[in-house]
Amino acid sequence: MAPPPEEFLNKSSGRRCAIAAIALLSLVSCRGPATTDSDMIELQRVRSNGVDVVLLSNDGTLSHGKDTFTVEFRRGDQLVDVGTVKAGATMPMAGLPDMLGSVFLEPGDAPGRYTAETDLSMSGGWQLKLEWDGSAGRGTAAFDVTLD
Repeated sequence: MAPPPEEFLNKSSGRRCAIAAIALLSLVSCRGPATTDSDMIELQRVRSNGVDVVLLSNDGTLSHGKDTFTVEFRRGDQLVDVGTVKAGATMPMAGLPDMLGSVFLEPGDAPGRYTAETDLSMSGGWQLKLEWDGSAGRGTAAFDVTLD
């Protein structure tokens, strides 16, 4: 005896949903990491101790307040694992001490790539400073950036 039409539709719909979910997961997993350097826009590049330090963002800008961007360390086209990286941000203030901003770095999706989260309270000119120490040597880099 055949199942009632409602039961048939529920089983058929469930199978279709499962097949669609598997197909979607397959497409996403074949695409690779969600964030790659080719998805980003280069903002600035500084060379220090044989390493290019590159600032990248999704939209080509850095903004005041909370923002996120990517820092890469490269030799030629290759990412370089530089070890421990520290960062800081200051804004020169005429007649006053420099304003300090928060910069937190987390290792990214590949060695040599870091995600930076900032909280820089004012728009205008800031200096971002990076220091690293590891198997690729020691180095520092400074970027003068203007925030929207």
